[in-house]
Amino acid sequence: MIVLYVLGGVLGGLMALVLALLALLLVVSLFPVQASLAFRGEFSLELRVLFLRIPLLPGREEPEKDEPEPEAEQPREGQEKKSSVGERMKKALKREGLSGFLEALGELVRLAGGASAGILRGLRLKEFDLYLCLGGSGDAAQAAVLYGQVSGGVYSACGALFGLLPCKKKGVTVDLDYSAGEPQVDFSARLSIRPVVILWEGLKLFFKSLRPLKRIL
Repeated sequence: MIVLYVLGGVLGGLMALVLALLALLLVVSLFPVQASLAFRGEFSLELRVLFLRIPLLPGREEPEKDEPEPEAEQPREGQEKKSSVGERMKKALKREGLSGFLEALGELVRLAGGASAGILRGLRLKEFDLYLCLGGSGDAAQAAVLYGQVSGGVYSACGALFGLLPCKKKGVTVDLDYSAGEPQVDFSARLSIRPVVILWEGLKLFFKSLRPLKRIL
């Protein structure tokens, strides 16, 4: 009996620890994760979660390693899995017919699109600043034509972006410098999203995809 009490206490403690960790993860997922992206000669990307700052770009350069001599190729586990998935899809195509197979595949695409739209709705664009200066020291007439083309493309693309992700602090400038030979780009943006949004959309996508995946695989 003592052993059973001890085992019960250990299992109860483990369950309480797991529940506490899950509750902590849920609370943390309610706080937004911010991503700061910039380009000034090179890309830089930094994530910020609560008080933590996690730089992702530029990454550390790893020392080059001597490449081993190529060995005779052998079938890998991944390749075997791919071939088995391919065989399952062939069987599903034969079983469901072309219309049923395409219907299930279309449902998967629709579900993935819905999840992406849900995540996009939860994304917040806090700041956006783009400065692009074209160089026109060569052919002035050609530089003016290029300036018009680039301006139209950049302002149209940014307008579409702000239509999807409204931003209060935004600035977009396309300039032309006839004394410069090379273009100059200065870009920075800051986005945020709550991880719980991604988790919720991922769970919905998983459960809703079970039926079409079963038909395909």
